[in-house]
Formats: sequence, structure tokens, C-alpha cells
Amino acid sequence: MKYLYETIAVIAIIVFIGIFLYTDTMVQALGEEGWAGTDGVGSEMIEAQGYVPWIDNSDYTFTPPSGEIESCIFALQATFGGLLIGWIFGSWYTERKIKKTTN
Repeated sequence: MKYLYETIAVIAIIVFIGIFLYTDTMVQALGEEGWAGTDGVGSEMIEAQGYVPWIDNSDYTFTPPSGEIESCIFALQATFGGLLIGWIFGSWYTERKIKKTTN
């Protein structure tokens, strides 16, 4: 087959999406909070065992003054990450292209 790996990748993506939608539907049907996040769940489990934090992290955590600024900072972070990934893949592609033309 000419497109074996592409076909396998598409099937894997469809299966992943199906599993995601099924589990998300089941979590909502049970009335539980879906995708709570590991930080909150881990903190709750540790504090349920009687641990008392000895330092308050709110003194050292940056909290943006408004939701718009928080969204802007998140968008800038995503932009820089996308640019970095694009630059890396572009460098690899150009390097491969140059090696093919010189050989």
C-alpha cells in the first residue's frame, strides 16, 4: 500500500477522538467534574491526609490585573511556542533539502 502509514495515522486519530468523546460523555453523565487538572487533584489528596502547607504560594505567584491581560499573556506564550516549533521544523526541512541538492 502506498499510503499505509497515513491510513494508520488517520485511524489512530479517529479512535483517539472516539475514546475522548466517550469518556467525556460518561464523566458528564455521572455528574462528575471532567478534566479537573492534576494540580488541584494532587493538592486535594495531599491535604486530605492532614498535611498543612508551611508556605503560602499566593505571595509569590503573579496574578494578572484582569482577565484580558491573562488572555493576552497566554496568547503570547502560544505564539512564541508556535514560532519556536515552526522555526525548528523549518530548519530541519531546509537542512534536508540542502543535503539532497548537494548529494
